[in-house]
Amino acid sequence: MSSGLFNIQNIHFRYDDESVFEDFSVEINQGEKIAIKGESGSGKTTLFRILLGFEHPEKGNILYQGESYSTDTIHKLRKEVAWLPQDLNLGSGNTSELVDFIFEFQHNIESKPSRSKLVETLNQLGLGEDTLDSKFSDLSTGQRQRVGLATCFLLNKKVLLLDEPTSALDEQSKQKVTDLILQDNITVISTSHDPWWVKRCDRIIELENYG
Repeated sequence: MSSGLFNIQNIHFRYDDESVFEDFSVEINQGEKIAIKGESGSGKTTLFRILLGFEHPEKGNILYQGESYSTDTIHKLRKEVAWLPQDLNLGSGNTSELVDFIFEFQHNIESKPSRSKLVETLNQLGLGEDTLDSKFSDLSTGQRQRVGLATCFLLNKKVLLLDEPTSALDEQSKQKVTDLILQDNITVISTSHDPWWVKRCDRIIELENYG
């Protein structure tokens, strides 16, 4: 039985007649920091959706903590994984209200931070308390990205799936994100074209474009 956190074994996946993965295998261990690279259409977002059980390969097998994917396995892993898309859109309400809403879900209630803890984490990413009182839609792309990263961190999940986490950040902000997110006990699986971020990950997974 695999000792990896995720073990993808020889999967095949296609959209219509277009192959996305052909006999693709990879193992990801607890605590690893992974950067996934590939051209547009190579399957980076699809891989996230497969890991989360939203898409299903036509061939091959996927294991989470040594257990083949099943309804129960997927339910378990979704409680232990946070996914941050590249362009986070939480709506047009106040940032504090929108962040609070995320922590109202049953799987997240126990991790709900106090306002002071939330402010402390935002400060670590270079954002002030006033960010919470601003409309989320009025924040810059980089500010929204950092709010999302702070929220993912505070959810206290085993695994973070991050889509281009530093794409809208300057070098100083990237360093703050690196200091917060790339900690030993968190498994981070990210897509990134940013050399800064990729250099600080443990391993790079290159995806092939079959198109």
